[in-house]
Amino acid sequence: MASRLPARERLDNYRALISRAVPLVDVLADTAGMHLEITGPDEPEIICSLPAACPADNRELIRRHIEIPADLISMLDAAARRDAERRREIQKLKQALEAKGGKPAKDYAAECAMKCTEPAFIRFLIEQHDLPHPATDRTAATRVLSVLAITSRSRLNTDPAAAARWRQMVTDFELWRKRG
Repeated sequence: MASRLPARERLDNYRALISRAVPLVDVLADTAGMHLEITGPDEPEIICSLPAACPADNRELIRRHIEIPADLISMLDAAARRDAERRREIQKLKQALEAKGGKPAKDYAAECAMKCTEPAFIRFLIEQHDLPHPATDRTAATRVLSVLAITSRSRLNTDPAAAARWRQMVTDFELWRKRG
């Protein structure tokens, strides 16, 4: 069995297929059934004939073969936009709560552990925070603790000032990465 493409790729393929499909220009009916017609190079062409015995719902699905998937994709796109907006709003609310001394907006300790394994972040620490070269994940983590003036990454989730210093370090890293 062939492996399936990732969902995003399949959706992009469906979108492209629908955009290239030729829309119906007419639906004809006679005693033999229903005939779907498109614009041909010289004159209209029947692309599909459905016998009278074809159930009504099947005929409707086939007749709307472009409209229905296009509408469904449009709904998926709208839902994805709403989801992204809600996620951004939730993140803003979490950060506002954090700024007022509430629970951190993210698991900064876990984020720090992951960043300290990234080669780009280690290079950033070498260049910007005097991390000795060659560096390892462990020496990177130790340097971060030193720069942030904390004894444990868990403080990033309990100390708002430490969390703010970490967020600034991540911001500095992103700016450094964009320059390089």
